[in-house]
Amino acid sequence: MKFTRPEDEGIKLSDLVKRFLFIFFSIMVILAGITAVLFISSARNELSIIENHEIKNISTVSRLVIKGFDSAISDVIFLNELSTSFISGQESKTQLFEAISSFLKSKNYYQKIILANADGKILIEIRTQDRELTLVHSASQNLKNNLDFKNTMATGRGHVYVSDFQLEEGIPVLVFGTPVVDQYKKKKAALLISYNCKPIFEIFKWTFELPEEKRTKVSNYFIIDADGYWIKGPKPEDEFGFLYSTKREKRFGYVFPEAWEKITKDQTGQIFIKDGLFTFTTFYPLARAEKASQQTADEFENIVSGNIRSFDRLWKIISFVPRNICTIQSTTRLKEFLMYDLVLLLFFIIVSWIIARITLKKEYAERVLEHLSVTDPLTGLYNRRGFFLLAEQQLKIAERVNQHMVLFYIDLDDFKNINDALGHQEGDIALIKTADVLKTTFRQADIIGRVGGDEFLTLVIQDSPADIDSILRRMQSEFETENSKIKDYKLQASVGFALYKPGQKLTIDNLISIADRMMYSNKRIRKKSS
Repeated sequence: MKFTRPEDEGIKLSDLVKRFLFIFFSIMVILAGITAVLFISSARNELSIIENHEIKNISTVSRLVIKGFDSAISDVIFLNELSTSFISGQESKTQLFEAISSFLKSKNYYQKIILANADGKILIEIRTQDRELTLVHSASQNLKNNLDFKNTMATGRGHVYVSDFQLEEGIPVLVFGTPVVDQYKKKKAALLISYNCKPIFEIFKWTFELPEEKRTKVSNYFIIDADGYWIKGPKPEDEFGFLYSTKREKRFGYVFPEAWEKITKDQTGQIFIKDGLFTFTTFYPLARAEKASQQTADEFENIVSGNIRSFDRLWKIISFVPRNICTIQSTTRLKEFLMYDLVLLLFFIIVSWIIARITLKKEYAERVLEHLSVTDPLTGLYNRRGFFLLAEQQLKIAERVNQHMVLFYIDLDDFKNINDALGHQEGDIALIKTADVLKTTFRQADIIGRVGGDEFLTLVIQDSPADIDSILRRMQSEFETENSKIKDYKLQASVGFALYKPGQKLTIDNLISIADRMMYSNKRIRKKSS
């Protein structure tokens, strides 16, 4: 096989290198595309598996939260029944305390139990201390202005009121409240129970969460309120920020702003963003308390009074899987794909060089033939054939897209005298200089051609009517600049033009005829005045 240099085949080395790089990088783009498709397919499959897993997990977490919440509601309803016996005079305070102590002896997450009459006077107060229930004397206290007391007394019979989180002795608690009735079904008292939600938090610890050192490698589970404050957060010290003046910035939205914006819009869903995968559902404690109490209470009054409604408060239960965990397997596969790509790299370099040389050689040959057929060899402008080919094509485009055009007919004055006096070689130079003037006057997008010995045509295409006077002044200025460099003669030309407006039924020959008549008219005027 004979090897030749690119220059021997009329190919510039710089063009060959550019073509090689174009082909090589095109192949690399295709290869990268295939690799990307494989990676994306693998990543989507992996993400789909994780998505389904987290949907199941968040459903399980939600059910466990509801179960724990319903259990607390059942406790409240049962304690209400015990309190009814006391209010009706069937049991003494001591008997009530013993009954409550017996029922709650294994439930150390109730911080405080208060029974107050309709006037707010505390009838009995029980506190949890060192895992033991203690009867507290608080006869001097009155809950008449206590918000939880008032909301509880405003609820219907059999309903359970749930407060927002509040601090009691430095511990965040929920207050469950239910009205207590006597034997005649009249509301006589309010039962208020402080609950520290320990069972809800332990659900995460027992069921899903790993030790602290491994927690960043798996999904995390959170509970937030409607304002984005952590109820169950990534760090215990960030939780219940709304209860502490020093923690007002501890919010979900500050850590995951994009996720927060989307989670607040829907009740339940799943989103995958730059931070990772978020799966969430919404829990309404008041609505759940109403439903659970309706199912548990012996008598449930359907009419609810008061200002608090079932969906006034909400919690968002969220699972979060960091982005790197979602794509860990597909990233490993991507590294394998890239290793294969490196092996193919040398082969593609050789193939790209061969293809570049073959295609460039063919294009060079075709370009030379095409250039010779439509170009004037002296001036480098289009010849008559080239001009008409392009002008006819541009006329069709102008008719279709409503463009304006101007055709200039330019005839070099006294060209015969230059040839006769100075010779044909100088005449050729005059034609070249005239062509240079036209190239400078008109834009690169305009079509300029030499269609006769000293005759030139230019087609100007614009979206709006051309400023002909400006073009003529620019042409005259370019001729004057060129003439300042010539000693033996002066270049000047007679110019005519024809306008084409959108919608006119004119051919290129029609435009040339109009411009030709104007050019000869201007030439006669010039001769008479000289």
